[in-house]
Amino acid sequence: SRSVSVRFSRLGMAANSFSPAQRMTTAVPGVTETVSKFLSYVNQTGSPYHSVSALLPGLQASGFKALSEKDDWASAVKPGGKYYVIRGSSMIFAFSIPEKVTTDTGMVFVAGHTDSPCLRIRPNNDQASEGYKQVGVECYGGGLWHTWLDRGLGFAGKVVVEGAGGALEEKLIRVDKPICLIPNLAIHLATADERAAFKISKEDNLQPVIATEAKVQLLGGDASVPGRKISGVLAGILSKELGVDADKIVDLDLCLMDATPSRTWGVHDEFIESGRLDNLCSTWCAFEAIADAGASPSICCAIGFDHEEVGSQSWVGADSNAVETWVARITQALSMDKARSLQNSILVSADMAHGVHPNYAGKHQRQHRPMMHEGVVIKENANQRYMSNAATMAITREVAKKQTPAVPIQDFVVKNDSPCGSTIGPMLCSNLGVRTVDVGVAQWAMHSVRESMGTDDLQHYLQLFKAFFTHFAEVDSTYKGAL
Repeated sequence: SRSVSVRFSRLGMAANSFSPAQRMTTAVPGVTETVSKFLSYVNQTGSPYHSVSALLPGLQASGFKALSEKDDWASAVKPGGKYYVIRGSSMIFAFSIPEKVTTDTGMVFVAGHTDSPCLRIRPNNDQASEGYKQVGVECYGGGLWHTWLDRGLGFAGKVVVEGAGGALEEKLIRVDKPICLIPNLAIHLATADERAAFKISKEDNLQPVIATEAKVQLLGGDASVPGRKISGVLAGILSKELGVDADKIVDLDLCLMDATPSRTWGVHDEFIESGRLDNLCSTWCAFEAIADAGASPSICCAIGFDHEEVGSQSWVGADSNAVETWVARITQALSMDKARSLQNSILVSADMAHGVHPNYAGKHQRQHRPMMHEGVVIKENANQRYMSNAATMAITREVAKKQTPAVPIQDFVVKNDSPCGSTIGPMLCSNLGVRTVDVGVAQWAMHSVRESMGTDDLQHYLQLFKAFFTHFAEVDSTYKGAL
């Protein structure tokens, strides 16, 4: 548009340089391609189910084959093989096996999660107020909920429908059209105390508007089913998108999402703005790394868990028996000694890190202020909220040096008077009995509907995971403990 052309001309940039790929300025090799691939991925997501489904084309193109938990793995899992297994449609575990396996071959786990804080549509979601049709939602995780106001919202998730012969069938759905919105309260209608507190009621003030009752009556779109509590307007959308009759919709699990596509921003397109950077950035990099990893002496594993944002205690969470079970099945199929293998292994717990904020720099400990573009962040906490320790941090630094070019590393520690978040690291480390390091890359506005990170760090992250898959065994073989 003319306004865009004028704006960039004033910055000394040609009008036809509006393409992010052309504008992006970086000294880090491969960033432009990596950012493009990541944005393509994240713009297909919106629910944990889509976080998983959007990973599959990359895995399958790299030769990974699907396994089922119901099948016998003993005859399927072989040296040199590449496999993935999905649980509940929202958790995924991919692993590749070297051609030569010994009884104590180690494993390299890189683990992230597929979920993010969001507003999820309630089972009984048909609401109306003051002549407006609304969709009832509940808060999932600890979101910065005020950031969800005044944004066009789409949705993504899965719907259970009644198929042929009455059989139940899951269908994924993603609608990126802004079909609903949560309007803010005008400043003139709020008291001074309400404005100062900047508080909203999660129950009363976060219910999105989807239509006016009058328009629905005049123009149609209500597919209400007697005896069902699903919004008639929502049921109409689901029926149309899925190609099923509204009365065949049995149940649903739908997440609202910002309908604006993820994109780069900044004069040199040096930042990414997106929903769900926490933690799809980590998860995508883990699976991209394993799909593109070269020969490795280790069994390489990439994992995406669900329900991290609400404690991980579920069938598809990191505190389930999933990884322990799968490791046991893999080592049994390969005639390995599981206990010895795990002592030659490492877990890279990958979750995003808090980058220093130019407007709130005082929130960071003075000597530990991660910067965007400056590399992967090792997260340490003396109270074991993160699992990094002197040994695993040193190994990580050495592994990072093995990559060409070397991956830059930063450190993060919270202030003594600040609370500290946690990750899947502590529970997996305890349950598996495996050495662990917690890492991430710097971002702003964690748990906002729209988060930001640096483009260079996406490439740093990806390269570190590749380095772990390729070089960990070499570094670990020369590491000497004190006792």
